Amino acid sequence: MAARGRAPPEPRAEVVARPAPGADRSVAVLELLAAHPEERPTLSDIARRCQLNKATAHALLSTLTDRGILLRHPDEKRYSLGPRLVVIGDAARRGYSAVDFAPTVVEELAARTGLWARAWKVVGDAVVCTAQAGAPSPVAGSAAVTLPLVPPVGALFMAWSDGPTVEAWLARATAGAAVGPAVEALPRLRHTGFGVTLASPQWRGLSQPAAVPAARGGAEARRAEQRDLLVELADLPVLAGELDDAATYRPCDVEAPVFGTDGTALMTVSVTFAADAPVRGVELRALGRLVAAAGHRLTGAVHGHRP
Repeated sequence: MAARGRAPPEPRAEVVARPAPGADRSVAVLELLAAHPEERPTLSDIARRCQLNKATAHALLSTLTDRGILLRHPDEKRYSLGPRLVVIGDAARRGYSAVDFAPTVVEELAARTGLWARAWKVVGDAVVCTAQAGAPSPVAGSAAVTLPLVPPVGALFMAWSDGPTVEAWLARATAGAAVGPAVEALPRLRHTGFGVTLASPQWRGLSQPAAVPAARGGAEARRAEQRDLLVELADLPVLAGELDDAATYRPCDVEAPVFGTDGTALMTVSVTFAADAPVRGVELRALGRLVAAAGHRLTGAVHGHRP
């Protein structure tokens, strides 16, 4: 009840963010020049393609040029991106990345699926687990996993890589038999947007924490063990083909990509089944969409895009 003689306080108005037309126009100009760096358009070109009147475009371009964001050719009167963006871009690379956002997404994925969820990143010639949740045991939860970037490991990264990168990956195969299935899998992965790795003792031995800790001098032994497992995997079906909804599979991992601003797969997220139980294709497809949605969320967090 309000105090006698005093009016009750008025409810606070909700603060609503207002659009910033100037910021939107600046972003439109920068995106145009970034998408077509070889064109170097004129004031008229930019005004037309960004749907600005010439007076607004002139004022905007003058400000951006004065700040070094754009460069204007003194004779041709054409514009290009300026040197100030190099400094800004370098600072952006040191800011947040998908790795920073991955733990939260992985935790939510583990909670939704009840499975062991992990995030992976390529570091040099290896694929490294950078975040995990829902691990099946304390040992798994405390041990990081590093895999050699050798077929079939890293297929989801390679599905959106350029030709030379894929060729270098295939050249590292431990056995010739691994090359053909790896090549055949890439277009299928691009089409489905996720991959299913079939369970086998060899794959689990490769992709899960090592029994011999590196701290006890087991690092070289682990690498030798991984090479042997990769040789054995060359003769086994590893990546599932096109899923048949009515068929059953024994999956180990379901994995989906996370894309960067250039459209390459900069990370992946995965879930791992604890046991080699049969799963229907229709259920695997639904799980694949769920994992792909987690990857899409990370892609959005870093303003990436799927090519």
